[in-house]
Amino acid sequence: MTGRPRHTRKDKNQLSMATILRSLGMVIWDTANLGGEVLDLVVHWRGQTRVVEVKRPGHRHMLTPNERASIDALAFVGVTAIVAETFQDVLDAWKEKL
Repeated sequence: MTGRPRHTRKDKNQLSMATILRSLGMVIWDTANLGGEVLDLVVHWRGQTRVVEVKRPGHRHMLTPNERASIDALAFVGVTAIVAETFQDVLDAWKEKL
C-alpha cells in the first residue's frame, strides 16, 4: 500500500448514503479517512460484505490509481468491491448475489 494521503476528502453524498444504508439494517464501517488503497465504506448485510468506493453522481468512472488497484486486488481474492453514487447502487450489489 502506498503512503497515506495528507488530506482525505469524503464525497458529499457519502454521509447520506451511509445513513440510509444503516436505516435499512446494514452495518457500515466508514474507512474513507484511511486513504491510500482503502476504499470508503465496508458494508455488512445479510451475511455478506461489500467494499464500497463512493463517488459523486456522474463521477463513477473517475477512480484514482489506488482505488483501481484496490478494486482489482479485492476481485483477485473474490471480494466484491463496488463503485456507488447512490444507496441504490449498494442495494443492487446485493441483488446481483441473491
